[in-house]
Formats: sequence, C-alpha cells, structure tokens
Amino acid sequence: MLWKTFSLAITYFVLCGLTTEVGAGACIIPQPLKGQEMNLVRVDDEALPSDEVLPRPRLDGRIVGGYKVNITDAPHQISLQTSGGHICGGSIIAPRWVLTAAHCTDGKTPEKLKVRIGSSEAASGGQLLRVKQIVQHEKFNYSNVDYDFSLLHLEKEIQYSDNKKPIKLPDEKDQFMDGDICYVTGWGNTQNASESRQWLRQAEVPLFNHELCSEKYKQFGGVTDRMVCAGYLEGGKDACQGDSGGPLITKDGMLVGVVSWGYGCARPEYPGVYSRVQFARDWIRQHSEV
Repeated sequence: MLWKTFSLAITYFVLCGLTTEVGAGACIIPQPLKGQEMNLVRVDDEALPSDEVLPRPRLDGRIVGGYKVNITDAPHQISLQTSGGHICGGSIIAPRWVLTAAHCTDGKTPEKLKVRIGSSEAASGGQLLRVKQIVQHEKFNYSNVDYDFSLLHLEKEIQYSDNKKPIKLPDEKDQFMDGDICYVTGWGNTQNASESRQWLRQAEVPLFNHELCSEKYKQFGGVTDRMVCAGYLEGGKDACQGDSGGPLITKDGMLVGVVSWGYGCARPEYPGVYSRVQFARDWIRQHSEV
C-alpha cells in the first residue's frame, strides 16, 4: 500500500512519474471534482478504491516500450512549443491548420505559441511557425477533459514535403474495431535512461473496447462518447501515451484520436484515453474548412 494525495501538488508528482522533467513534457495537473474535498486517499498498488470518484488523472507523457522513428515516418507530427520549449504534440491537417488537445492551449494566447514541423527532434531542425489563432472547442471541460480538441491556425502555410504532410481525417461513416492496431508518437519521457526523449518515438497500441474502458475508469467518472481508448489490458508493454495533443493513427494512416489523458504508465487495467476525432469532424470542418 502507499498513500497518495490528490491535492494539486502531490498529484502532479504521483501521476507524472516522479520525474524532474515533467515540466517540459505534457503532464497537466488535475482539478478536483466539484464538491469533492482534496484529502489523502489510501490506494493499493494493484487497485483503486471502489467507493470514491477521483479527479481524472493526466498524462505523464511517456512512450515506454516504443522505438525511435524518423519524422518521414510521421510527417504529420508537430511539436507545440512555448519559450520554454516543447509542451505538446499535434497533427498537421491542412497547410495552415494543426489539431491538438484543448488542455494544451487552455489559458494560452497565440503569440506565446510556436509549432515546429519537419523535424525528428523537438528542440531543433525543421521550421518554427507562429500561431495566428487558437480555436479551442467551446465545450471543453477541464475537470473531466471532455471535448479535448483545439485547432491552431498558423500565420504561414506549410509547404508539404516528405517530412511535412497532413494526416487523413476520418468521416462519420468510417468504422474502427476493437483490437485494431494503431500508432502513437511523441517526444515524451521514456522511463529509460538509455533512451533519448529528444528524438521522436512511436509505440503500437490496439483500440480498446469502449464499454470496458469506461468500466475500468469508473472511479474517474468513466469515459464519454467523445473519447476512444487504446492500450493493453495486461499493461507492462508499450501502452503508455505520447505527448498530449499528439496523434493516434491507424495502420492506414488515419487520425483516430488525440492524446488526452490516462492513469499511470503501462499500468494493467488502464488503457490510454484519447479524444475521438470522428466525433469532432463537423466541428473541425466548420472552423477550418478541412
């Protein structure tokens, strides 16, 4: 057994992997649910308490058990940055539009953000483009991370090449099946000192049954229809999330999800939770004409 506090400060370290680098990664601090006091909760290493609803945990931003890839393998991948460096991932969807997570842009202004494109390294190479406008989903709910979508309108058009290309977006009619293998990419912490977090990494994760995923996360309020889950029930493999806002794509190269939230890293019973792009398709089209 161990004692975990779900106060803002302690949750930051417990759910972000006890690392000094999380500030440069994609972890954000959860807010308590309305009406719930922040107090100590006794948590078993193998299970969560069954009689208490907890704040949704946030990502620790790691690709564990993954492997290095070149940006030409994921030319849609971008690095969202502030003056302090990389904070989130995202996906090119059009010459002047990027899709990322709303919790990555919440409270930020366009002039404080830049997008690095066309590089396998988050800190160098490629191009840095300025953000002209942030279009955050109007229904984004920070407390339960619902409607976790944000569009970035760039000041300049992206000139497509082998290392800079848009990702295909799904239509409402497209079907994705439980067990379909997908790929998640990012520059998150790796938990392994021999693996650099500066180079783009990728992990394979299967789509996870929605009802079962919601049951697994019932102590955190479950998952909504705007979410899709991916990962391994047994954990311990490469089921950790990439950078928040980054892409979850199918083998056919279609964007299924936007990295959103999850509990722990490669933990049994807890797949990663992504924002379901298919649900936001009309919203994306309305604001970007893509």
